[in-house]
Amino acid sequence: MIEVVEYSNDYAKDLSKIILDNMYEINIKDHGKEVIDKLSEYFSEDEIKKNFPNRTKCLVALKDNEVVGTASIDQFKGDETGGKYILLTVFVKIENHHQGIGKKLIQSIDEIAMNIGCKELVVFASVYACDFYRKFGFDYLDGKAVQNEDNEYVLVKKY
Repeated sequence: MIEVVEYSNDYAKDLSKIILDNMYEINIKDHGKEVIDKLSEYFSEDEIKKNFPNRTKCLVALKDNEVVGTASIDQFKGDETGGKYILLTVFVKIENHHQGIGKKLIQSIDEIAMNIGCKELVVFASVYACDFYRKFGFDYLDGKAVQNEDNEYVLVKKY
């Protein structure tokens, strides 16, 4: 059974491993080792403990009490309207991909987004993740599938 709970620092070590495993096995294909090495600095256990509690909401997916995924929502930096948020750090343990865990995390984030008055939710997605987000109502920014300077696609969901 999949359960989605709020983040606590008890989960940081497991989340660090899940995130780094995904980055070095999947995201590296889009970004290369140099970029992933730089990004990985933000996902050590200590960095997660320092940063995740400051997000608007950070969720953890548990399967039979084992940490198997995470997703976060936070205010979009520089947004003056108060209605723009960003979807961050959506990762599922590699061996648990395609089991509905990501779906459950996104549905939970959707519910939070609606409850906090989110008007627009933005996600920077790898090539690998675009189709996944589109299943949940995200579309490419301005309707165009264009990669940014970080080889990511910007997708947006309106509420």
